[in-house]
Amino acid sequence: MSSAQVGFDTTESEEAIREVAREIAGDYDQDYWMEVNGPEKRRPTGYWRDCADAGLLGTTVPEEFGGQGLGMSELMAAVEELVKNGCFGTEMLFVVNVIFGGVTLTQHGSREQKEEYLEPLVDGDLHFCMALTEPNAGHNAPEMDTHAEQTEDNIYRINGPKQWISGIDRADKMLLVARTTPLEEVSKRTMGVSLFLADPEDDAIDIRQLETGIPHPENSFELDLHDYEATEDDIIGTKGMGLYQLFDTVNPERLVTSAGGIGLGRCALNRAIDYASDREVFDQPIGSHQAVQHPIADAWSKLEAAEQLVNKAAWMMDEGKDRRDTAEISNMAKLRATEAAYEATDQAVQTHGGKGFLRKHGVVEMWKGSRLARVAPGSTEMMLNDIAEHTLDLPRSY
Repeated sequence: MSSAQVGFDTTESEEAIREVAREIAGDYDQDYWMEVNGPEKRRPTGYWRDCADAGLLGTTVPEEFGGQGLGMSELMAAVEELVKNGCFGTEMLFVVNVIFGGVTLTQHGSREQKEEYLEPLVDGDLHFCMALTEPNAGHNAPEMDTHAEQTEDNIYRINGPKQWISGIDRADKMLLVARTTPLEEVSKRTMGVSLFLADPEDDAIDIRQLETGIPHPENSFELDLHDYEATEDDIIGTKGMGLYQLFDTVNPERLVTSAGGIGLGRCALNRAIDYASDREVFDQPIGSHQAVQHPIADAWSKLEAAEQLVNKAAWMMDEGKDRRDTAEISNMAKLRATEAAYEATDQAVQTHGGKGFLRKHGVVEMWKGSRLARVAPGSTEMMLNDIAEHTLDLPRSY
């Protein structure tokens, strides 16, 4: 359980985690991360091992399964600090492994699944991914085409397409989301979907890499399942309740993305501050002018405000608050953090002027990376839809 408290003081556990994160980040320079996030996607093996050895991969996993037994508050501190200190793409690595794997199995895995997979995840030896998004359904998950048909011998044959699946080329296991009861046969459209623990290397799964222009440590893929076979033992949690169980996955996913965005924004602004302090034009630093100072100060304040929403949502998760209430604050946090991160990275490029487009300064890469988070996980528009409907009680607009 997290030691986070209501208030604004940093807890001892959070500060200890931040100190560890800073030490790890100090061993990996910008050239390293340019290679990790570049076209060749260098595997961050040494970095991942350091995170595992420091216990960061098991922050929220119970101690009986090799984890630290802490909470989302500590996990957010780790991710934000790592990214703030230059470990670009950490949020993606943590999402596909720590969240899709560790959090999902901790919350809904069977005893056997937890015993088999959690410790290797914590140790960094097992890699994970999730297959939820589809080319036709998009945000409309209940309308997914991927379906699992149960045979007389209790085998599930799963067929359908998935898209924007990050990290499947490196994953040992995959969280696969499929409809086990046809949409027309359920009383509520959000029912009848189940979570499966799948083998991404199975011959029944065809994968094709998607070419993107975003610097990230994981490649993205589309895939097709052709009679992929699963059993009852592969189901995670309760059959037919998968979309409800996914709240416990996608809410932390959005928070990790938010924490990463805040860290990215602060890293970019720190570079902008250093540059504005050193760069002299007309015999004085450009940072002495309000036209340069004010946009940086404004962007910094927005990151600070967004962090408070992230902290509140993490605290609500750690305290076991109502899932729907937590989702509302998580969506607000994701909205504000990713928008603030994009504004901060954009301002960092602007402060550097033409030099901002030189890769050696790093800020243009941060700007590209921050743009993705306004679309996924959960677009800015869908976050606004949720706030309008569930917080403001306005009519459903989609």
